[in-house]
Amino acid sequence: MNPITPSESRTRVILRWLVAAAVIAAVVFSGLFVGLLNKAGLVFLFLATVASVLTGFSVREIGAAFRHAAGRPGQPEELKRAAYFWEAAARNAWILGVLGSVLNFTLVLGGGGKGIEDTSVRMIESFIVTLYGLVLAVICLVPSIKLAGRIGKTGSPSVPKPSGGKTILFERVTGYVLFAVVLGLMIYSQAKNAASESPLPLARIILHGPAALVVFGGAIALALFMGAGIGAKALTFGFGMTGMIALLLGLIQTMFGFVHVKIEEIAASVAFIISASLYALLGLILVAAPLEDRELMEGRRERPGRLSRMIWKVFPLVTFLFLILTWLLVITPMKKRG
Repeated sequence: MNPITPSESRTRVILRWLVAAAVIAAVVFSGLFVGLLNKAGLVFLFLATVASVLTGFSVREIGAAFRHAAGRPGQPEELKRAAYFWEAAARNAWILGVLGSVLNFTLVLGGGGKGIEDTSVRMIESFIVTLYGLVLAVICLVPSIKLAGRIGKTGSPSVPKPSGGKTILFERVTGYVLFAVVLGLMIYSQAKNAASESPLPLARIILHGPAALVVFGGAIALALFMGAGIGAKALTFGFGMTGMIALLLGLIQTMFGFVHVKIEEIAASVAFIISASLYALLGLILVAAPLEDRELMEGRRERPGRLSRMIWKVFPLVTFLFLILTWLLVITPMKKRG
């Protein structure tokens, strides 16, 4: 088999980008997806993904991952870490896409509207952020898969020295500050125009005591029961499971509200569902995921746990489905008994 020359390799790269650009242009000019533009959600997703990456990886590790994705050779252990970085970036984009939809959904409910049609349209627009997150996740998975395929083709490794805990301090602080600024600006920009007569005020959803107690209290309790030996996987399991429990609790409360024909009871249940999903996603992306990332990058664990990977994939999807269900509950008129 003849080896591929550098010129042939560059030609293939250019061809791939041209094909991708042609597909994107066809989608844009088709006019079928004109309504799929949410500028605020797109900015939030991009900046929040950058912030979330900084909470779990050092600048040196991020730079190495980009260089290896561009084709720079390396030892198997280096390529493994680079592949994991891109996998983690894809995970964060997926979770943050759903989180962005939850935030937009919350802001729409708390901001009122010009009627049920206007509110429904803006709720649908909030779902677009999940689409953005999924697309960004797929883009990040491509270099992860390619790097994983290159690992077996390299020689025997000389394992690089793991990063020390102090090297990540600046990046972690920067990431959390950036995330807080992006989140705060997004909430403030919508809250200042919120209608006071909204059935679900913004503060009632964001500062929901029972939901916070179930999610955060339950996650901490589960992590304590599982013990310190399991590491950050305990927190991932805790936030994922308590989030699922809270969503089911809210759904059952909503059913009772429809049976009792009480708007107040349904509104309280909807607020509980949204708040619980918001808290669980924040716990996963800001607490559990960065800690798991550091365990792997510092050599304390070889690979992410299967249960953690399943929770990262499944829980955001379940949350998105519950958002759709909540949207249906909001737009469904309810007649009182005669």
